Amino acid sequence: MSTRAHGHGHFFTSTAVGPAILPWEARSKTLERLISSPVEVWALLLGGVFASFVFGLLISLIPLAIAVLMGVEVVHLLVFCLGMILATICFASLSILLSVYPPTDVLATVMMLSSLVRFPLVFISGVFVPVEEMPAWGQTIASASPLTYFIDLARYSTTGVSYYSLPIDLAVLVVFTLLFLVVSIKPHERFLPQLLS
Repeated sequence: MSTRAHGHGHFFTSTAVGPAILPWEARSKTLERLISSPVEVWALLLGGVFASFVFGLLISLIPLAIAVLMGVEVVHLLVFCLGMILATICFASLSILLSVYPPTDVLATVMMLSSLVRFPLVFISGVFVPVEEMPAWGQTIASASPLTYFIDLARYSTTGVSYYSLPIDLAVLVVFTLLFLVVSIKPHERFLPQLLS
């Protein structure tokens, strides 16, 4: 259960900053300066991804350190580190996608709507019930969540057992990351001007 709990916490910390960046910038009146600078929208989004990545990684190291001190053994340390870095980038990219709509500077609205996406993902991703114990329809739904693959990587790293395989977990996290980044660019280009009005 500890690896699944860590995956849940890691997911929430990595997706916490992204949805807040643009509303915060709009409210503090710095977004107009950013948009008018000779920087492409995708570069601004990558800045948000980087901020979410750093925050998610640093905060997640705390429960990880506590777990190691309590005796949780990481059998495949390199796999765990690679999986954690990749998952953090993936979740940070998801957080940028979650910040697309609505185009508002009211932080509470954005966070509420992003939570409507994040909470269901936790419940379908094998955090509380392992994927292999789910019915077939549950396993199908779980496969649509990037958190599922990080939890599988974390489980493999501590127990040597996984539901999917290591290459599948890593490849799917990369695919989700690219998908979230690519899909978020055009909507941001469309809605960013509305944040300035």
